[in-house]
Amino acid sequence: MAQPPIIRRTEKLRALTALIRERRVVYVSAFFYSGKTVLLDQLCDTWDGRVLRFDSGRDDWTAFRDRAAAAGEGLLVIDSVDDPSPAMVEALAALLVGLNERQYAVLVGRAQLPTELHRLCVTGAIAMLDKDFVMFDGEEVVQLFLEYGIELRPADVQLILALLWGWAFGLHMLAQHILKRGLDALRPLIDETRSDIKRILVSDVVQAFPEQERQLMYDLSPFERFSEEMARMVTGRNDAPRLMDGIARKSYMLLRGGAGEYTFVPIVRQALFAEMRNLYTQDYINGQYKRAALYFELHDRIPRAIAYYKTLGDVEKIRELLIRDTFNRPADGDYVDLRDGYALLAEETIRAYPELMKGKCEIECLQGHAEESERWYEALDAFIRSTPARDPRRQMAEDAKAYLDLCLSHRGSRNTLKRLVAAAKSPALRQSPVWRNGFSVSGNGVSLLNGGLDFSRWAAHGWTLYRLFKRPIELALGRGGSGVADIAIAERELECDLDGDYTTAMLKVREGIHRAASDPEIHYAAIGIQSRIEAARGNADEALRMIDNAIATLTDRHPQRLRQNLWVYRHGLALLRGDIGGARNWLETEAPDETRDFVIMDRYSLMLKLRMYIILAQRTKVPFLAALLRQYFESYDRPYMLIQLDLMEAVCRYRAGDEGWRGRMEEALRLAKRYRLARVVADEGIAIIDMLNAMSLPDEPWERGVLALTRRQAANYPNYMKQAANKPVFTDREYQVYSLMIAGYRNAKIASILNISERTVKYFCGLIYKKLDVTTRAEALNRAAELGDIR
Repeated sequence: MAQPPIIRRTEKLRALTALIRERRVVYVSAFFYSGKTVLLDQLCDTWDGRVLRFDSGRDDWTAFRDRAAAAGEGLLVIDSVDDPSPAMVEALAALLVGLNERQYAVLVGRAQLPTELHRLCVTGAIAMLDKDFVMFDGEEVVQLFLEYGIELRPADVQLILALLWGWAFGLHMLAQHILKRGLDALRPLIDETRSDIKRILVSDVVQAFPEQERQLMYDLSPFERFSEEMARMVTGRNDAPRLMDGIARKSYMLLRGGAGEYTFVPIVRQALFAEMRNLYTQDYINGQYKRAALYFELHDRIPRAIAYYKTLGDVEKIRELLIRDTFNRPADGDYVDLRDGYALLAEETIRAYPELMKGKCEIECLQGHAEESERWYEALDAFIRSTPARDPRRQMAEDAKAYLDLCLSHRGSRNTLKRLVAAAKSPALRQSPVWRNGFSVSGNGVSLLNGGLDFSRWAAHGWTLYRLFKRPIELALGRGGSGVADIAIAERELECDLDGDYTTAMLKVREGIHRAASDPEIHYAAIGIQSRIEAARGNADEALRMIDNAIATLTDRHPQRLRQNLWVYRHGLALLRGDIGGARNWLETEAPDETRDFVIMDRYSLMLKLRMYIILAQRTKVPFLAALLRQYFESYDRPYMLIQLDLMEAVCRYRAGDEGWRGRMEEALRLAKRYRLARVVADEGIAIIDMLNAMSLPDEPWERGVLALTRRQAANYPNYMKQAANKPVFTDREYQVYSLMIAGYRNAKIASILNISERTVKYFCGLIYKKLDVTTRAEALNRAAELGDIR
């Protein structure tokens, strides 16, 4: 095969050079065959000054160190520092600390920085660049394939990045396949490339590891992530942590993650597991799954255990664990994540156990199937009527029914207060295992008011209810009740205060947090309310800091949906400052797909998605999602979120020039005033202030207060919900080409300035024309003038 083409990675080189000049020592790490060496070659070619280079595969370390000391200036390039000897590490640390002001160093490796050098990183002596820097980005993928004579469409680039991650080795292999067979069937060619990579990983990379480490990797390859303790149990090796540490130190195949867990690079795991199935029997592999399931079962991480028992097809064990789960986690919002386990059980099996009927009832409710949820509720009620009072299952069923009476979301908050008081008066109920564990009214969100049950209708009577029912409510909610009343009244003060002071709200939420420390969901709901108070006061940075700290304290034992909702809330806070980057990336990669699966626990995510559709002017996507949410909010009696939805639809219609915005705004204001809610309107600030000013609002206290709060919010956050689609959104490279094009430069000169080929410039011009909705350069220049880019 001919020498593969090499592109000049101008932007990466510029960024790397600037970092080296600033920080003096930089460590660059990435996978094998990722293009590190070529990047180093280009760095050495472009470095303005002397370069001394060390290659661990061929050069003598002592001789290099002596040359560096004698030179006294220049760039030291050390490739690589993978698994160095103790003597080399000690000498390397001394060399780096002893660099003078005219010396710089760049270290390169296939793994994380050697532990012995971590202290230099902590003190700021070494800057880190990982695989995300080295891997090719979209523009570099385009340039590389153009050098092969292959012109990719934007959708092709996204598919390649998603499946090959910008891995230089894989990109070159794919280009060779395309040259032989054409671009018509790209996905099969990518799959073939991935198969080639897996074979090479096993034959060239995995086989180079010592036998014990290789065996450990095979034994752990069935699992996406694992802790040291789990690795010991699954592999039966007490030295598993030491071996895992050795693998992670020498390569990027095994990565250390949060909460003390490890993960394989996905394609590495796939390659290892494929080879494991060639080397070992299915019984052996099933043994690994069974030990993993047992590990999670022993640690009460039942959803993970069920996932492995499902792989084993052990329905009886799944039934047992689903029953156990109803006692361990009566309502943390993860019921819906167990639906696959419930789907394996026959209906008659579920009907035989009150715990399973309770779970099935809740799952159907969370999926928006109110009628089906009620069918299972009736089945549970029939079970109670047909079961003798002395049968212990009767008490279980009554506990389950009492729980469902309080938490079924589709029933709204009707009669909830009566049931809470009744629960508080029942000694038997309060002594049951379910009530000792407690349950959450926050629904895994960062708000109580629009959580699993919507308490909007209580807001007008908040202090009266607080004084009368604080004690019985907290008793009824069991372990999850501590602090709930204080936090709920704090949120009521935030939502209903027309003065915008919020001092009482902050005092009460702090009291609630102190008392609710034992219940994570209530605790994080309270932090969310605290951050909303700070945002309402104009302190968005402080609000974001609070949520970042909360996210940092989450562990793997917290419900996954809690983590998701906190991140969604964080993206929403960032929108206040006009920062849509995080939300945009979330929209493209993690947002739930409303066209495939609807779960009411995704309500916060789907509302953020609706906002992003409006910000990005993707108006054709708004009606379907809005209609879906409206059906849910109306049928489940969610006035708070109906107000938010009406406001968003009003914004969308107003920006489209549709007079229908007035009807939506009037309905939102009608509902908000009915429940004396002000903050839900004021939060939209600059997005709705023009509409409020255009309406003939009554000169009454509530209207005056809401208008004042909204104006204050608009002044604090002038970039909130700012439409991002008025101008095309260019990538960095597209913007460089666009800027030079509208400055009057021709393609050849642009290519020379950017150090790319003229063919690449033409390609990017095509992308720019498409985003400008033009077909010629003259039209592009006219459009640029219309946008104000040419003056």
